[in-house]
Amino acid sequence: MFKIYDEKIKKILSDKVLNTDWKEILKHHQRMISLIQHERLIHLLVTIFVGLIMSIGAFITIIIQASTLLIFVVSLFALFVAYLFHYRFLENTTQNWYKIEEEISSRL
Repeated sequence: MFKIYDEKIKKILSDKVLNTDWKEILKHHQRMISLIQHERLIHLLVTIFVGLIMSIGAFITIIIQASTLLIFVVSLFALFVAYLFHYRFLENTTQNWYKIEEEISSRL
């Protein structure tokens, strides 16, 4: 959803149409920013939780030397890395959208 909107808003900004309703575009863009901010917050909390559980699991695995728990910790590590990459995408997209919001505002 966010990638499609990102392409759409960049296309709108690159077009040189004179009768564009920039107020409506700005209002919609601000709604999209609030959506991605919410998504970013949720993913930050989930990423922190998964990282915490992974760390606790690794600590327990080291303390009791149970190799069977290693499968659990490795799978959580893979999930944690995936969440980090996704959170990075959300953060970079949000920062980019702030710049786009400034550009839209300058066109008003």
